[in-house]
Amino acid sequence: MLLVSGALAYLIRDVYQLGSEAQAQKSLEQVSQACDALQAEYTNSIKPEGEVVDAQLMHALLNLILDKLPGIEGGFWHETQGFVAYAFPTHAGSEEKKDMPSTERNRIETLAHKSIVEGAALRDLIAGSRETVVLTGCPVDYSKTHLVAWTMMRSPMADSKAYDNVNRGLGLLFAFVIISGIWLSLGFFGWSKRFNLIERELAGGPDNAPRKMAATGDVELDRVVAAFNQFRAQLDAERARTIELGTLLERSERFTALGRMAAAVAHEVRNPIAAMQLKAENALARPEDQRTALEFILREIGRLDETVKELLKKTEPVSIHSRQVHIADWLMERVDAFTERSAAAEIDLRTRIDIASWSFDPRSLGRALDNLIANALQHTPRGGVVTVTASKNAFNAAMVLQVCDTGPGVAADMEPRLFEPFVSGRPDGIGLGLALAREIAVAHGGEARYFRQSSGTCFELEIPWHVS
Repeated sequence: MLLVSGALAYLIRDVYQLGSEAQAQKSLEQVSQACDALQAEYTNSIKPEGEVVDAQLMHALLNLILDKLPGIEGGFWHETQGFVAYAFPTHAGSEEKKDMPSTERNRIETLAHKSIVEGAALRDLIAGSRETVVLTGCPVDYSKTHLVAWTMMRSPMADSKAYDNVNRGLGLLFAFVIISGIWLSLGFFGWSKRFNLIERELAGGPDNAPRKMAATGDVELDRVVAAFNQFRAQLDAERARTIELGTLLERSERFTALGRMAAAVAHEVRNPIAAMQLKAENALARPEDQRTALEFILREIGRLDETVKELLKKTEPVSIHSRQVHIADWLMERVDAFTERSAAAEIDLRTRIDIASWSFDPRSLGRALDNLIANALQHTPRGGVVTVTASKNAFNAAMVLQVCDTGPGVAADMEPRLFEPFVSGRPDGIGLGLALAREIAVAHGGEARYFRQSSGTCFELEIPWHVS
């Protein structure tokens, strides 16, 4: 509003100035014509053998020429004698004006002297707040007379009443801006207070916000409040529905997991039990074979015990205790544990570390990385390569642990269920390694991913800096 009002004030002033300038230009033309007429008439009227300065002739010409030009006064100035003649026949006063204009006296002398020096007619404008004084000097070219005819006219900038009206209009415009600004400021202040009230109520997030926000009294803001209250009601209903569905899903997944675990345990236990039963029956039939049978039974019992321990180990709850870890030392410690196994399988186990340190739980994440490395070694043929990489994802500022192999890859039908418990691509596998790795990554606030490459498989653990 200030900018627009300022522009309007400038335009009003500009239009006002244009009118005054046009009037001043018209006055300048009239004064120039009068000066030229005085100079020409005096040059033609003076006699070569007569006096150069003829005051009587000058007064006669001044009254004759200026009487037809309202508002114009003039006279003659000599370089040695000074002002020798002056007249203002159209003066509005009751008496004839004979005295020189004292205010412009010095300007007239300066202009006259300069016109003699340059030998040409000169003009001068004296701008004021209410009027512009237009002044001309025309040298009388008669045998180097050093005489100048001058004329002057006062061109008012505008009628006094019009000038006052312009100022009054600008004052009203300024007052309008001030009053409007105060009114808008008060309106925005009240609106801001209501908006801040809404902001404070929502500052704690949707979970801490009131179940129903009170109306503010502002029509537009109350539309927002009403929309929020409606959204909150729908959110509460959907949240209750989500909790109910989550409970049902959790129950279903628990029964599914128990079923798969029961099947896996049954598969792991059934064959050794059958073999031990057969050995025991043979030992009863042939007593001489009892020692061999007992030794076999003890070995199978040991294998069953290891299987149960592995199941219990991989189903332990994940607890995270993050700290700053030097990546190179930690990663090489994990990889060194598989050096003998990779050498025996003739697999090249490589590492690449592009990050110095990170914050995570080294024990739990070590379990996840061990599962990925072991899984890669089991699926990589002799002469293959397994690469373990630690780097930083510049896009989301997270650490990425990647284990890639040159094995045959994962079957297409297994990819959607790859991270589910008890899903394994090996007949002797339990299928808890990848599920455990994903659970640990999620506990760190990250995620586990699988992606196929041109030759082999890659598994990736993405761990953010702060555990969420």
